Amino acid sequence: MGGPSKSEPMTRPAELALGGEKPYPASGTTAPNYMKPRNELWGQIKNLSWTNNLLRNTKGWRDCLIEITLDGANLVYREKKSCFALVVLTPKNEKDLDAVVKLSQLEDFEVFKRSYGVNDSLDVLVPPHRRQLVLDLADSLQLNYTVKAENYKLIPDRQPRRRVFNGFNVFGYNSYSGIQDFIQGLAKKHSHLVTVEPAGTSYQGRVLNLVKISKSPQGNNPAIFVDAGIHAREWVAPAMALYLTHRLVLGADKAEELNGVDWYIMPLVNPDGYEFSRSSPANRLWRKTRSRSGLLNCYGVDGNRNYGFKWGASGTSSDPCNAETYAGPRPFSEPETAAVKNVMEKYSRRIKLYVSLHAYGQYLVYPWGYTGEFLPQGWERLDRLARKVSSAVVRAGGEPFKATSAGRWYAAAGGSDDYAFGAVGIPYSYTMELTRNYEFNFPERLLASVLPRYYEGFKAFAAQIKKEFGAKRYGKGVDVLGAGDDNNFNDTKQVI
Repeated sequence: MGGPSKSEPMTRPAELALGGEKPYPASGTTAPNYMKPRNELWGQIKNLSWTNNLLRNTKGWRDCLIEITLDGANLVYREKKSCFALVVLTPKNEKDLDAVVKLSQLEDFEVFKRSYGVNDSLDVLVPPHRRQLVLDLADSLQLNYTVKAENYKLIPDRQPRRRVFNGFNVFGYNSYSGIQDFIQGLAKKHSHLVTVEPAGTSYQGRVLNLVKISKSPQGNNPAIFVDAGIHAREWVAPAMALYLTHRLVLGADKAEELNGVDWYIMPLVNPDGYEFSRSSPANRLWRKTRSRSGLLNCYGVDGNRNYGFKWGASGTSSDPCNAETYAGPRPFSEPETAAVKNVMEKYSRRIKLYVSLHAYGQYLVYPWGYTGEFLPQGWERLDRLARKVSSAVVRAGGEPFKATSAGRWYAAAGGSDDYAFGAVGIPYSYTMELTRNYEFNFPERLLASVLPRYYEGFKAFAAQIKKEFGAKRYGKGVDVLGAGDDNNFNDTKQVI
């Protein structure tokens, strides 16, 4: 496959929204008047020598095109996602790792999963017209790579229903309405234990409910706050949040993790994006919210770049049409992230642990995410607890988590974990990336195996919070963040 010749440079393709929405060029431009159906441009495009070479060497590439825009010698493509290749690049040493980090910063493809160390892969989804360019670059850097899928198709894995609880599939990927029915049913049947509190509404008007689980709601227990589903395509995250809710409620009589610890769970933070990703295979990889940018008629904000701690400082896009990391026009522009913020601030004196569930990669990361230059004071405590949780999951038969700071290799500002830790002052804050090997399409049939193992990790979380902040140690009604310098959240110049 050919690439641009030296005399015919080509700009990167515009970042495109999924689901049939109209593509636009980079931020700072207006909607172009030169967009034409692909056949009207075909003759002009074939006259570019490198494109002609591409057509000769890429079987069926024309069939992969949806739309092409032409601005002088610069082309912008919109291609079918089913024609993209999933390329997995694996660093074998520190030199490889440095190359992989640099490669991931290019804008020629979509990063599925970043590498956080030697033997930990970088997974990228590459459009047809960039495939050979990426592979040639990997060869030039002497990187080990595998084309995992020539034509990547992400079709929802639908399995026969099993272990249904009140019409709800505990080990399944449920709809927004099914999720709401489930949690409201729990609150009605177990009113002594469960309350459902509206925390806000989404851009499209869906209620964002917070599930509060407590044996002693008036006891001023330390609380654990768990949210899931800010990234729409990461279906396993809401599934885990709902399984966690299910286990806590149905096992309340025997659950030590409910004695002296309250749980606040927001099982689906981004229901608009989630339902959009469920609407058709073409939309399955949607990541962002569904708010609309009036200027360019583009959709969505990356909710995990929208929080107001070091917002926009690193690892974000200011392009509203960026498919992945657009941080929004301002912090908390999205009602979904504002709802999470409000929960954190409303219960800030009681929340001692925050966990945001994501997929994929089997990582358990902690602040800072906005920088890799230094760690916060008290980072050792964050690291120790992450490793305890990983060990608990391994003892239950699961895979270990890789514990590290979120910004160790890839700085990205505006994350919820940084906001919880750095702005609200929650002592323990993590992003938990669940599963690996299946990208965002973790098979529904395997949920019954992995979710109970992850639950053991949450039991380890609860044990630590109870030990450190429980009433027996500090006295009922006394709220403390912890002991010593671990409560000073100022930056320290420790380089990692």
